[in-house]
Amino acid sequence: MTGSIDNLAFTPQPITAVSLRPGDGPQIQVAQPIIQRTAALRAYNAFSSGRDWMEKISNAYIVALATRSADICLMRRIQSAIPESPSFTCKNCREATIGIETIRAKLFPELQSLRKHANNLIHHLDHPENHGVANLNVKGAFDYCYHLFQEHSELLFGDIPEGSFEFKACKDHRQRSKQRKSYAGRV
Repeated sequence: MTGSIDNLAFTPQPITAVSLRPGDGPQIQVAQPIIQRTAALRAYNAFSSGRDWMEKISNAYIVALATRSADICLMRRIQSAIPESPSFTCKNCREATIGIETIRAKLFPELQSLRKHANNLIHHLDHPENHGVANLNVKGAFDYCYHLFQEHSELLFGDIPEGSFEFKACKDHRQRSKQRKSYAGRV
């Protein structure tokens, strides 16, 4: 268990980004997604004061899961704000061009890299036959949370970054295009 304890011996960076800010006139803006953010930050802040390794790993699991859920919610919000002009006729071409994985890779490459640590932690802990966490980058899951909620806090208030996305055909359409080209070359 020593390896697991060493893997849990860190203090996450403080997240100081606010969850409320002034809006237009007398209104206020609330950081979204509120449920995922609240769950993640509660566990994030409780991690350092965990009484034992089990409490720490439970908090790490909540941080990873809630942060990943918030990430998906925010990427979908960005995706829905991208104008589809002309509109896509194939859902797979749409996903290849402006899917949430594509958006994350293009606009937030570090977030995409850190997300892998959260996924590894979640998938490892979801299977009871897995023992220990010494090989997991638990701190990486906390860095993912910090990066999303602190470094990209403007996303939580609907400030969507600008970006252009080139059309990418899905695998089926690329193969059809190759077949047409090879057929046209024979004629």
